[in-house]
Amino acid sequence: MLKQIAVIFLCAAFAAAEIHEHPGNTQELPHDKYIRAVSERDSPVQQVYIKTRDGLYVAAAMRKPKGNGPFPALIYFHGAPGGRGMEQLVSWSAGTTGGPVWERFLKEGYVVVVADYRGGIDFKTMLAPIAKGPVTYVDDGLSVLEYVQKLPYVDVLRISVYGVSLGGNLVLHLLGRAKPYRAILGAPAAMSFLGAQVPPAAAGTDPNERWKNARMDEELAKQNIEPIQTPILILVGTADGLIHIDRPLHDLLAKSGKPVRMDIYENGYHDFCAGPQGHPGRKEPLLDSTLDALEKSVQFVKGELR
Repeated sequence: MLKQIAVIFLCAAFAAAEIHEHPGNTQELPHDKYIRAVSERDSPVQQVYIKTRDGLYVAAAMRKPKGNGPFPALIYFHGAPGGRGMEQLVSWSAGTTGGPVWERFLKEGYVVVVADYRGGIDFKTMLAPIAKGPVTYVDDGLSVLEYVQKLPYVDVLRISVYGVSLGGNLVLHLLGRAKPYRAILGAPAAMSFLGAQVPPAAAGTDPNERWKNARMDEELAKQNIEPIQTPILILVGTADGLIHIDRPLHDLLAKSGKPVRMDIYENGYHDFCAGPQGHPGRKEPLLDSTLDALEKSVQFVKGELR
């Protein structure tokens, strides 16, 4: 049954305990001191191609701390489109674009895997529910997870996953098929997971307004949520139209008794939590909220966030 998504339909008991709101300004911070924090001599970027369920290969750039481990691991899935290729993954992994996320987890002693997934996903495909039979980009994510689980220097019980935008939707579906240690969702584009129907933006209006009028298939969403056991942290900004998708996502997870926390940052743009990613034509400043969200992410995967 289709139901209108409300901006907030969570009962007061859940809201007080699970949603945390933070201030944040739009002033850009210098990023130099947050990147190249780990020498590539001690932690070179490893380029790997991982075979998927249907025989295709997806790229991943990996860096590990110095030593033999076993180390905890973080697998990062970027936003749309898929098929970025190895060069882009290596650039992110090495901090070339100024984003502090990947190196920060490496500095904290984590194996960091920046993973790709198949492309060819347009807006309509992003909205469509994911069928169980055909091989999709979710299977690519599962193949990456299974690859990392077999690495001899990885602690198989401490593998966390981090998905931004469409990568967040990938992670949500992945959690229904596997049980990683922790999951972080940065402004997840969870439309297919929720069975959302999103109208096109009206001419002359803010494109973000369409998200307010989204409708979801609540029964499908509940079916997708039911097998999830992994604790989830959701990060989203108030300047991101996907907040109107992510609040109901949190609410349904909480109503289903799933371990979920949502942190909302004032003025945070779409995928602000990743900071500068080098996307052409987009402003991606490093914000104070980026750094705060990163701190909370580190605490979360360590089991220290309260």
